[in-house]
Amino acid sequence: MLRKIDWESQIGRRLKLRDLHVFSTVVQHGSMAKAARHLGVSHPTVSEVIADLEHALGVRLLDRNARGIEPTIYGDVLLKRSVAVFDELKQTIRDIEFLSDATTGEVRIGSMEAPWFTLLPDVIRRFSQQYPRIEVHTDLIDHSEVFLALRERRCDCVLIAMPIGLLDEAADDLTVEILYDDAVIVTASAHSNGRAAAKSTLPG
Repeated sequence: MLRKIDWESQIGRRLKLRDLHVFSTVVQHGSMAKAARHLGVSHPTVSEVIADLEHALGVRLLDRNARGIEPTIYGDVLLKRSVAVFDELKQTIRDIEFLSDATTGEVRIGSMEAPWFTLLPDVIRRFSQQYPRIEVHTDLIDHSEVFLALRERRCDCVLIAMPIGLLDEAADDLTVEILYDDAVIVTASAHSNGRAAAKSTLPG
């Protein structure tokens, strides 16, 4: 059974953001030597950081195999949470920048294809005229990654046609606003395979 980790003496005073950055770089490059070159530090420095992390946490974080260095199950957990830590830090910097000057910043918008994506250029043009120092980034997105993109903060907002059943997946951590109900109409010849025209409504 793993020993209990004391936050104050082992983690709070010893774990640094630099250590997490070094660890994630090692995993990314699959080699301490490559990570050291990328970071511009010596190989022993990287090895010492990893050793200190493992000592503080009391578990082995990396394994060596024929393909190089890979994270253990403990390393996978640390890497996942490290990504969240750095994402929160970046978001904090963005919040501070916005609070210091609300006319600057960055907005990332995810959107489905037509009609939303075709409407965005005009919306962005008018927004940029009003806030010229705010950068707007857009990307195509589909239903399968909407909530993941928002929760991972790859997008600040998304514009999609959303079936009513999909609203339940938003849970309480996301805000959903229906801009308008758009009627989707499917038509066909009344003599086509004996099927009449069909009509359904989908909130957009």
